Amino acid sequence: MKIKKEDLKKGKFKLTISVSPAEIIRYYKQTYENLAKDVKISGFRIGKAPRKMIEESIGIARLLSESLDTIIQQQYVLAIQEEKMIPVGPPKVTISKYPNWGLEPAEIESELVFEAEVEVMPEVVLKDYSKIRVKEKQVSKITEADVEKILTHLRRQKATFSDVDRGAKKADRAEISYQGSINHVKKDSMSAKNQPIILGENTLIPGFEEQIIGMKKSEEKKFDITFPKDYHAKDFAGKKAEFEVTLVDLKEVNLPDVDDAFAADFGHTTVADLSLAIRKSLKDEVETKAKQELESEVIEKILPFLSVDVPAGLIEQEIDRMVANMTEQIESRGMKLDKYLESIKKTLPELRADMREMAEKNIRIGFLLGKIIEMEKIDQSDPEAGRIALETIIKKVTK
Repeated sequence: MKIKKEDLKKGKFKLTISVSPAEIIRYYKQTYENLAKDVKISGFRIGKAPRKMIEESIGIARLLSESLDTIIQQQYVLAIQEEKMIPVGPPKVTISKYPNWGLEPAEIESELVFEAEVEVMPEVVLKDYSKIRVKEKQVSKITEADVEKILTHLRRQKATFSDVDRGAKKADRAEISYQGSINHVKKDSMSAKNQPIILGENTLIPGFEEQIIGMKKSEEKKFDITFPKDYHAKDFAGKKAEFEVTLVDLKEVNLPDVDDAFAADFGHTTVADLSLAIRKSLKDEVETKAKQELESEVIEKILPFLSVDVPAGLIEQEIDRMVANMTEQIESRGMKLDKYLESIKKTLPELRADMREMAEKNIRIGFLLGKIIEMEKIDQSDPEAGRIALETIIKKVTK
């Protein structure tokens, strides 16, 4: 095997690999023997017919194609090992010179020459970041009001509902159907049927739930509402909308008392035990949030000290991973990716383009942690090596 290496810049190289007929022979023989053992020809034992008859049965094109696939795969691996290259993805292969098929060097006649365009792991340089300083995050204290808020949420989970014959009040459970229009043009995204809401929780457009207060079951009502200027759907922000609403159902919410029986429903003996568990859970939550904020700030401060040309292939791989994760999350909610893309008015290529910046940043963070692992001599085989690297730099910049 002969190898010619050409630097294409930006982490790409072209390897021109030549394989002589003498080297090709063993691959050809291996392919022939593997395929011939299953060939049935009348009058001969399996695999024992004359070579020309077996070749005719298998087909020269198949013999040559499968042999070349094996040669290219194995010779490519040997080439990158010899050149001490670490590819970041599969190569782009082009055959520039084909050999003939044969089981003798004279039959093969010419060498095999193919080109493999390879993208390799780049050089990573981390400049001195020792002057960076980041303050530890203050952890919010858990108050009784915080605990009460969670208890209220748990009470709503165990709530029962009673039919009422009166006007709707705050804290009632209402079921509504509505249709919204802008400039008398109905909008599908502003309509719903039998949508449940708890009045007063303000889950709909500001001012909408106030219009439901006082309505009775089966009553219909029309009213106008202006969307906030900072509304998340830009097409509606600041616009005046007309709504037609029907109060389909109305029930009073009966919240259970907070007693030991209530605590038992959540796996605790007493209300005191339940409250203590809630406080601990909230404490863990705010501490985790503070830790994540600190980690994020440290990474943001140190990334500018990292110098690396991120290979395009790695970015595409990371985008593939991000799309796969998003697809899994969407499907877990009973929706398909194509329908989701329709709802946000994007194509898959547009979604991938939106993800590119984050994908590249994710890879840069990976290179940063990898460099820290190398510099701090952290055991690379440790599954927690990345976490240890991150904690190492946090300690250094929060002294």
